[in-house]
Amino acid sequence: MSISKWMMAIVVGLGMITAGHAHAATYPSKDVRIVCWSAAGASLDVTARTLATELEKVWGETTIVENRVGGSGAVAMAYAMSQPADGYVLLTTTSSLSFTVAKGTIPFKVEDFIMLRAVEAEPSALAVRKDSPLKTLDDFVKTMKSTSGSLRVGGYASAGFHQFTYYKLQQLGGFSGHWVPFDGGNQAVAALLGGHLDAAIITPSSALAQIESGDIRILGISTAERSPFFPQAPTMAEQGYDIVEYLWRGLMVKKGTPKETIDIINAAIDKAVSGEKWQAYMKNRCLEKVSYASEELTKKTIDEVSERKAFLKDIGLIR
Repeated sequence: MSISKWMMAIVVGLGMITAGHAHAATYPSKDVRIVCWSAAGASLDVTARTLATELEKVWGETTIVENRVGGSGAVAMAYAMSQPADGYVLLTTTSSLSFTVAKGTIPFKVEDFIMLRAVEAEPSALAVRKDSPLKTLDDFVKTMKSTSGSLRVGGYASAGFHQFTYYKLQQLGGFSGHWVPFDGGNQAVAALLGGHLDAAIITPSSALAQIESGDIRILGISTAERSPFFPQAPTMAEQGYDIVEYLWRGLMVKKGTPKETIDIINAAIDKAVSGEKWQAYMKNRCLEKVSYASEELTKKTIDEVSERKAFLKDIGLIR
C-alpha cells in the first residue's frame, strides 16, 4: 500500500470513529420509539408509557410508545429487528420472553438483543377466598396431597409465569394438580370470587381491592422478603417452600447498537426511575423495585430460558 493510500485509510478510520462518537454524543437527536408487544392498557403498556413520559423529561426528545401485538411478542421483535441498530427503537421486554424463547415459537433468541434494564417487577401469589378453610401454604399442600389434587387452581395463561410458580410449588410440595388458564389475571380473580376456582395464582396487584377488603386472602407470596405492600402475606420461602420469582419488566434494543448509545440510554433510564413521578407510580401499582443491569439481566434471562425449558418439557408442551 502506498503512503497516500495508507494515510487515506487512517483518515477514513478516524472519520468512522469520530462519527460513532458524534452519534452517541448527540443521541437522542430525534423522536425515540418504545415498541410494546402488549395491548394498550396492559401492565407492560402502562409501564412503557409511564417510563416514556419520564424519559422525555430526561433527554428532551419526544418518546412514543407503539403497540405491536401478536405472536407472543414476535411481531414487535420482528419490527425492532428490521430497524437500524441505532437506539431509536427500544423494545419492551419481560421475563415472559424466557418462556416464549423456551417454547421455540419465535425465530429469535435472547442473544439477538441487548438487555438494557429491568425497571419494575411483580411477584406471584397463591390466593383463596375469605371463606376458604385453607389458612396457610401447608394447608393447601396437605389438601392437594390427601385429595389427589382435587382443588381447582388457575391463573393467567397456560405455560406462563404463574403456572411456573404453581409447578415449582408442586415439585417442592410433592403433589400433582391441574391448571385452569385464563386470558387475564382479572378473569382468574373473578373466577375465584365466583367459586369457580378454589385457589388462584395471581399478581397481588390484580386483586388489590379484594385483598384490602379481605375478600381474598394470600396464602403465600413469591417475594424474597415480605412485601411492604402486602405485609400481612407470608412469603412462600418463610413457610418452607423456596420459591422466589418475579415477573420483571424492562427494555431492550437490537444487538449491534453502539455501546456509547446504550450507556446514554441506561443513564437516562436510571435518572427517570429515580424521579418522584416514577416512585409514585411504583407505589400506586404495588410494584417491586429491581436493579438488574444490562449484563446481569442478559445472563438472568438466558438462565431462565434453561429453567423454563425443563418446566415445559415436564408438562408435555415441548420435547
